[in-house]
Amino acid sequence: MHAVQKPRDIYLTREKKKDIKVKKMLSVTLHISKGEKMLVACNRELGIVTQGKDWNALMKNIRDVIETYFDIPSADSVKINLEIDPTVNDNAETASC
Repeated sequence: MHAVQKPRDIYLTREKKKDIKVKKMLSVTLHISKGEKMLVACNRELGIVTQGKDWNALMKNIRDVIETYFDIPSADSVKINLEIDPTVNDNAETASC
């Protein structure tokens, strides 16, 4: 039997409008918790920490820190998994990157 990759684990890039390459998507898990005044996202294993005053600011800062950490032009090629602490319950669904 052939091992089948899950569609969410790959992405396609187009070079010269005809060549298509399949690459493995990077995956990062961040734990979201509530600090004293801000929402905090961290991955202790990678040493990634960022914060934001609300969900939209946090999501923007997550994109920025991922792009900087992996030295990539866009975080679109990274699957970001959020583990949200139960104490953080305000407006998570409405946030966007």
